[in-house]
Amino acid sequence: MDYNLNGKTFLITGITDKASLALPVAKHILSLGGRLVCTALGLTDHHDNLSDKAKEYLTKTYNDFKVAVNEELGSSVITYPLDVTLDGSITDFGKALHKDGIQLDGYLHSIAMDKTIRAGVVKPLIEVTREEFMGAMDVSAYSLISLSRALLESSVLKKGSSIAAFSYLGAEKIVVHPYKNIGVAKAALERIVFELAFELGKSHQIRVNAIRFSPYTASKAGGAIQGLGEAVAYCNEASPLGNALPNDLALEAVYLLCHAGRITGEIRHVDGGYHIRG
Repeated sequence: MDYNLNGKTFLITGITDKASLALPVAKHILSLGGRLVCTALGLTDHHDNLSDKAKEYLTKTYNDFKVAVNEELGSSVITYPLDVTLDGSITDFGKALHKDGIQLDGYLHSIAMDKTIRAGVVKPLIEVTREEFMGAMDVSAYSLISLSRALLESSVLKKGSSIAAFSYLGAEKIVVHPYKNIGVAKAALERIVFELAFELGKSHQIRVNAIRFSPYTASKAGGAIQGLGEAVAYCNEASPLGNALPNDLALEAVYLLCHAGRITGEIRHVDGGYHIRG
């Protein structure tokens, strides 16, 4: 089913390159006439006392994001750097949207980070440090709260708008590949979805939902997870419909962002039915 999104604007977070799962969502919104604002990790005024290596990393990350956006979505898409670990960066982003006269009809939360996944190996949970645990929670879960708050305080997230967040089956159960620390963070994200669905529904008629997608290796995040390639093959065979594709995810995300009526507080599955397996 097609929808007309003329006059509507959506924020898309989490595009890092051309394989990012947020990108098909952005493309689908554009195809329906919507406008986009996109963010990615980049150097901001709130990054103090950084080494040259850290500055180079942030600059390259943002430049890669800009290339992906320009080539896949077009140069007219508005972009901003955003670091969700820095309150000042989040606040400034909200203020910048307000100053630029941008009003949002919804946003996609596609942000996650876990430093316990390195060189394709996932650290056992019992070995995870406090810093690693809190870092994953901060970026992957708490950012849904802090970003939503900043957008509301800046009066750019409209009443009756919608928020959709990307999650994974590993938030609920032990999956067929190591997920561990990031799974705990995704579980927290889903619990936050429930709380925000209630609070923001009551206060602003804002809908908040999450989507769990099939295992996926093409993105930077997916490609770094130990055993995920084997999991893709296993889940494709075990799922009633086979693994879902990025376009399937985009269709569900855009539906939840734009047309889901009174659907809120849902954890939706776009995984070919794999979640029904025991």
